[in-house]
Amino acid sequence: MMMNSAFFPVKFFRLAAVAALGLACGLVAIPAFSQANVLTQHNSNMRSGLNAQETILTPNNVNTATFGVIGSRTVDGKISAQPLYVANVNIPGQGVHNVAYVVTLHDSVYAFDAGTGPGVSANPLWQVSFLNPAAGITTEPPVELGCISTTANTEMGILGTPVIDANSATMYVVAKTKENGSYHFHLHALDLSTGFEKFGGPIDLSGSVVGKAGTLALLQAGKNMMARPGMLLSQGIVYMAFGSNGCDGGGTRGWVLAYDATTLLQLGIFNTAPDSTIAHGNIWQAGGGLASDDQGNIFFSTANGPFDANLGSNDFGSSIMKISWGPNGLSETDYFTPYNQAALSNQDLDVGSAGVTILPDQPGPHPHLIVGSGKSGDVYVMDRDNMGKYNPVDNSQIVQYLPTGVGRMFSTAAYWNGNVYFTGQVQGVSQFSLSGSQLALVGRNSNALCCPHTPSISANQNTNGILWIPNGGAFVAYNASDVTLPALYTNSKLGTLAHFNTPTIANGRVYVGTDLSLQILGLLGNLKATSGDGQTGPALGTLPAPLTVTATDAYTGAPVAGITITFSDGSKGGVFNPATAVTNAAGKASTSYTVPKLAGLYTITASNPATQTAKFAVTVVGGTATHIVVVSGNKQVGALQSAFSLPLVVKLADVSSNGVSGGTVTFSVPANSGTFAPVSVVTDSKGLAQTFYTSGTKSGAIAITVTSGSFRQGMSETVQPGPATKMTIVSGNSQKAAAGTTLPATLVAKVVDQFGNGIPGLSVTFSDGGVGGTVSVVPVTTDSLGRAIVSYTLPSTPQVVHITATMSGLALVTFTVTAQ
Repeated sequence: MMMNSAFFPVKFFRLAAVAALGLACGLVAIPAFSQANVLTQHNSNMRSGLNAQETILTPNNVNTATFGVIGSRTVDGKISAQPLYVANVNIPGQGVHNVAYVVTLHDSVYAFDAGTGPGVSANPLWQVSFLNPAAGITTEPPVELGCISTTANTEMGILGTPVIDANSATMYVVAKTKENGSYHFHLHALDLSTGFEKFGGPIDLSGSVVGKAGTLALLQAGKNMMARPGMLLSQGIVYMAFGSNGCDGGGTRGWVLAYDATTLLQLGIFNTAPDSTIAHGNIWQAGGGLASDDQGNIFFSTANGPFDANLGSNDFGSSIMKISWGPNGLSETDYFTPYNQAALSNQDLDVGSAGVTILPDQPGPHPHLIVGSGKSGDVYVMDRDNMGKYNPVDNSQIVQYLPTGVGRMFSTAAYWNGNVYFTGQVQGVSQFSLSGSQLALVGRNSNALCCPHTPSISANQNTNGILWIPNGGAFVAYNASDVTLPALYTNSKLGTLAHFNTPTIANGRVYVGTDLSLQILGLLGNLKATSGDGQTGPALGTLPAPLTVTATDAYTGAPVAGITITFSDGSKGGVFNPATAVTNAAGKASTSYTVPKLAGLYTITASNPATQTAKFAVTVVGGTATHIVVVSGNKQVGALQSAFSLPLVVKLADVSSNGVSGGTVTFSVPANSGTFAPVSVVTDSKGLAQTFYTSGTKSGAIAITVTSGSFRQGMSETVQPGPATKMTIVSGNSQKAAAGTTLPATLVAKVVDQFGNGIPGLSVTFSDGGVGGTVSVVPVTTDSLGRAIVSYTLPSTPQVVHITATMSGLALVTFTVTAQ
């Protein structure tokens, strides 16, 4: 209801509305400003969150390889409000700029060049502060704020998102100050080009209403009040809303104040709970702005608190409201209150934790829809022409009710291309189609959002939709056509985000407010390897040509000078000179590279945090040969005159054991020990030389000599002898010794193959025919040389003794010895 000392006749309101007809924020089309401007919270008075004129960013180029942080702007406090964007602003003495406007909890307003890249300064185009500590004017300190463990607010200054009137080039801002112990809210009207105050501002906001609870003044609870919702400019009237600091204490209630956009005269006040002695019914909407339709009706949701409107009073806790101008000024014209409002209020399940979204006109009996939600996760679809008021039994009076459909909502739903998006807490983003005035779940991402803020959408009309969501301390982007797909992009290193945060997308860039900075995300600069790629160099040598990259702006293609490029081989041991280089006027940066000691293919990266990563491929080969290394084929076993199965492979190596290519390696063996195919080999790119060995007529361990210049390396193969063909006497024949003694020399017989190679492991029997002597071993096994060796003790009587050595299949041999 509206009752205040600053009341003006309704005729005045109508004249103001007619004078400003058609100036819906975000849709102003005048030569000085681009239609891609973002002039109000969540992009439009419908609070859809949509910029449908984004032609640069697409689901194809928003990924970690081509998209990221490309700029940062330092500010003096936390940014809680949504950044705003205006194109082609003429800044006196500085020319025409696309401008990002940012406000902080430290009561400052900044105008930054919204661009990035060559020639763009990170310094503000202008800055104004509403503080004067020397005069006792400060922000409200955190010790007085209440609930800071939840809100994480560091101070209280400018909290709600300002609103911009493109026609008059004016930005409206509500700032809270503490002035020598008292609390004030001021409405500032700032010139977009200079930051200077306009229209006689600032205005000290105040006002009162009279209800059954008596006279209530806005500043009675000033210490505990915040102007959290985004401001609204509708039909020439500036609206702002107020609620508690989050703790609902100190007599806080919901307030809406209306001021003429040109004169800054107060036109009306609405209070959500004027008849109850119990406070609450605050308006906060997680920072969501008051919404308005083409007729100038205002819509918003309220927090937990008393509700008695169904009984003839004017308390609207836990409700979604419609207020309009009428004979009594700014007053309630319709509302919806859930049937379980008492339970919601008792459990602190605010309907007012979520902003409301006006949906595009629909066919059928309910063309004018609005959607809301709350901490319960319930979704309410209402007819703006008949919102349903209160039904104590159920919510069947509204167009659609989806109980606990989207998780706990601390944000405003977004709309694009027939879809409504909800970012419920501890639940993945939900996508609903809107058809016939009904929402139907299309899909839900499987990755839960821990603590999502209000999403924004960029699109090129009905194509290339991207849903952007701050999520606690992270930031994530989804394909808006199908949110069930994996995220397009995630960044958890932007810094500390405010408790409720809404990003702005404009002209190919994304603006996210953090604590002490505005982060700008966009297409990473192009960084290309323009020379030096694909080189080959010897280990520990310097490549013959430098590695050179060229940096160009992703948006204009112009060379980017003055950025630092860091070169890296991933800690592989190479040396860059220099390791970092600054791009010159042509966007080029170069370094020389001394390669590591180990041969192989290396990937060199060149990078800057705001550019893509350029890559070089470098091949390191061996340096000067120092030795030969056996690789494989050693110590094989094979038959006489046969090709061994495995090749013999050696590597000509440098001091770091890298292969050295182009060297000649020669293989050789003693006479009759075999052959090689080929005998000499030139090492390949890895320094390897390979040959095949065929054994000769000599058995046993065959020593192979591998040489290359003065370098020598041995190998060994084992050649097995052929079948036994005969036995011969080696030694011990014709000895003489005293009877009964052991001959001084052993008797040695040898079993050989056809080439005279001794055959090991055969059984040979020595015998004296029973004349009384003794053989030491019967039978005896031939040794590795094919020898059968025994000692013999003569018989005790003198005589000539014949000792035979026999083996199955071979002719025997006979030793003759004499016992004296």
